[in-house]
Amino acid sequence: MSDKNKIITAYTLQQCNSCKEQSKQKFTEGDYVFQEISKCSSCDGQVVVTKIFGESLTQ
Repeated sequence: MSDKNKIITAYTLQQCNSCKEQSKQKFTEGDYVFQEISKCSSCDGQVVVTKIFGESLTQ
């Protein structure tokens, strides 16, 4: 039986309200769901945080 350490990295999923384009960014302290981030570079809509989640990496 091997002993594995898990490292969890937090991410935010951001999505444009208009064109639904998504991007994943590393979590930054202060991020929260429904936070308005910026204008969309594709359609000039509003980009908001839709999800905050963690992904585990095994070492």
